[in-house]
Amino acid sequence: MTTHTLSISAPQNDIARGSTHRWKVLWAGFIAYLFDSYDLMVLAIAMPVLLKVLAISLPDGGLLGSATALGAMLGSIVFGLIAENRGRRFSLVLALVWLGVGMGGVYFVDTWSSWMVLRFFTGLAIGGVWGPCSALIAEHWSPGYRGRAASFVFSSFAIGAVVASAVGRSVIAFDWRLLFAFGAVSIPLALVVYRLIPASTKETRPEHVAPSEKVGLTTIFAKGLARITLPASLVSIVNLAGYWGAAFWIPTFLTRERGLDVATMLGFSVVMYVGMFFGFQFFGLLADKIGRRRAMMVAFLLCAVAITLYIVVDNPNFLFWWGAVVGFGLCGSGGILGAYYAELFPEQVRAYAGGFCWNMGRIGAILAPFTIGTIGKVYGLQTGLLVTSGIYLAGTVMLLLLPETYAGTAARETKQ
Repeated sequence: MTTHTLSISAPQNDIARGSTHRWKVLWAGFIAYLFDSYDLMVLAIAMPVLLKVLAISLPDGGLLGSATALGAMLGSIVFGLIAENRGRRFSLVLALVWLGVGMGGVYFVDTWSSWMVLRFFTGLAIGGVWGPCSALIAEHWSPGYRGRAASFVFSSFAIGAVVASAVGRSVIAFDWRLLFAFGAVSIPLALVVYRLIPASTKETRPEHVAPSEKVGLTTIFAKGLARITLPASLVSIVNLAGYWGAAFWIPTFLTRERGLDVATMLGFSVVMYVGMFFGFQFFGLLADKIGRRRAMMVAFLLCAVAITLYIVVDNPNFLFWWGAVVGFGLCGSGGILGAYYAELFPEQVRAYAGGFCWNMGRIGAILAPFTIGTIGKVYGLQTGLLVTSGIYLAGTVMLLLLPETYAGTAARETKQ
């Protein structure tokens, strides 16, 4: 019996693990998604400054985030169709250049309305990264390693958050716009991504797929695909609602209801981000061992239990260390979905369908913070955050609407 693990030092000629380009694609996706994450985080970090500089209210500031999310939802469609009809490498590189232009554009806007337009514009690019990345991983990594590969790529979400925090501490005091402008580095790095990703996927493309076949707006709702697209979108809504509902309000919960000062709270947050990074890796491995859907269920159940304990136990030492467990679970499912969605859909629509379903989850990211905040205002944030535990339990049930796409190496080895 032989088990396999994802290793950066693995032989490049081990074709059983995927195409000969798989390692280049892995790092290209990691770089691309890091900047996708960075953009989302810098808006939150710069929000206190934006509220003051633009002289806007809290709801107006929140709308900047909503404009970004709406742009991402539309961007998943636009860039998804570009990916399927013009190529995934072309679509991903275009999204990175677009993202850099949007980030650098902060020097040309100085009113709330112009910021709304800019954030929507930038959001389009944010929505265009996830789908091509997940599709490329599916093309270049074999099923037995795909969960780990996808989870590693999307674990750059946690790295992007750390980079955003570090840049913020360095520049926000003397020129807050530099915090955004740093994101324009994605433009030159787009050239790196272009060089890393092969132009053709002929090596891994199934013979029955016609590369020239055009993918249209409604393709993912035709030929029986709707029964996958709709529940997959619901799972994404639950996943991002649970994540942003918890991640958005836990810092406030720690300061207001647990009495931590801001500096201490930030230390707790770093521990949580570290847990997130390792959660990506663990659940990617688990998905390759027991299957995508089963691993997703484990991640959702862990979140439900971990968040409940986090908000019920009033002990600073416990909160500090248990925060890593909460982060471990919160991002565990995100990487799995990169492999899962790519396998749920036919090869010729993977980038479009996966990106669409993932970014529909931003509906949950928009609604959850507002809903939990409203509940918290009336009943306290402890009660509000309990709702996120319920969301994850509901997500566990929703996963039953989707089929398992991969039995896992453990199941395969047992049969042998």
